[in-house]
Amino acid sequence: MIHSSNAHMETIVLKAVIGEIEAVRSKRQQQYRELESHPELKRFTQQELNDVAFTSYKNILSGRSRRIPSRTAIMDIADYLECTSAERNDLLLAAGYIPEHYELAGTALKLALEQAKLILRGLPLPAFIATHKFDITDMNPMFQGLYGVSYDTLHLGRFNMIHNHFSPDLPIRKRSTFNEESFRKWESHAIYGIQTFKLNNMYFRHDAWYRDLLQDFNRYEEFRTYWDYEAESPVDPISEPKMLLVRKGEDSEWFPIRVRQIHISVSSYMFPRIEAFLPEDLPARHMFEWLGCPVESMLDRYQVII
Repeated sequence: MIHSSNAHMETIVLKAVIGEIEAVRSKRQQQYRELESHPELKRFTQQELNDVAFTSYKNILSGRSRRIPSRTAIMDIADYLECTSAERNDLLLAAGYIPEHYELAGTALKLALEQAKLILRGLPLPAFIATHKFDITDMNPMFQGLYGVSYDTLHLGRFNMIHNHFSPDLPIRKRSTFNEESFRKWESHAIYGIQTFKLNNMYFRHDAWYRDLLQDFNRYEEFRTYWDYEAESPVDPISEPKMLLVRKGEDSEWFPIRVRQIHISVSSYMFPRIEAFLPEDLPARHMFEWLGCPVESMLDRYQVII
């Protein structure tokens, strides 16, 4: 009796899984039929799914196999079907697996952002808050003074770390590439940032917001150049200082400094987080002091040796 009950339950689950897979597969077929073709010439047929993603699929459809696909198999099927994060979780749930929680959302995200704001207000460093979409949601006056970005930028439309790095209309691009060495560092940070964005959001890449962001970012020629570029050893901003031209007021001279970027987490998730900056050389220390940062006590706290 127990065996019969388990077999009945497996049949119900398998039917639900097939239903979800077929619904998404048919949806993709229709989407690309309207677009006339797929960039990779995918046809999203049952046979193609069987050949490319899950070699037991036709056996399940015909009833020759009654085994529920493993979690890994479901993830492979979701990749083949170009599932959004919601569609991927629907497949996992249908198969009886715990859905993926890629990033904080809803109330949990709101609370994490509020926590980040509280930390930002008391942080004696130039810093800003970033989400997993690389959106900058807040910044402190020291960051504005260091990088020359107005707080009003946050209210003029979407402000993103990619915009901040690549836009010719913002000061950071020009002030970070004033000689050959600074350009190489800026380029390394650009490549690392793009690879980080792609890796952290790999399961969102078929979501509408992800496609919209890419369309927005692609207006920058350098972004398009670096999108598929993978350095032999991408440089983490924590291990490689940035170079930046700064000045103490509008009437003073520009001078170069080196700063180191650090990440401050506010939850068990990677994002949202605070991106903060430490002085890496003596001119940077002088600039930080001018901005009002308590350099000596700050360096003791973060154990940075300059």
